[in-house]
Amino acid sequence: MTNAAMTQFIEKIDADGAGLRGYNAIVQFHFKDTDETYYVAFEGDHVKLLDDTPSTDCAITTSSKNFEKLTTGQLNPQAAFLMGKLKSTGDMSHLLKLSGILTYYN
Repeated sequence: MTNAAMTQFIEKIDADGAGLRGYNAIVQFHFKDTDETYYVAFEGDHVKLLDDTPSTDCAITTSSKNFEKLTTGQLNPQAAFLMGKLKSTGDMSHLLKLSGILTYYN
């Protein structure tokens, strides 16, 4: 079962892929409160969930509640990172890209 906030985020992108601006990466999202992990492939102008465990460009750990706040504009991505509500490993430049994507889809 997919987290509701993740499903809504993907549906927003499916409806309008322009916000990705050609972004290509595989990002792992881990929700520490529910111990769920999602692998999301951003592919230029669309996005999809992956079933397997691929090599990722960036891994993000947050709570499902904070992810929902990030995807609805109630929590700023930069503030979440600085306050420790969002942690990342891998190529940190992906956080800037994802911040722009989250802002576009709010």
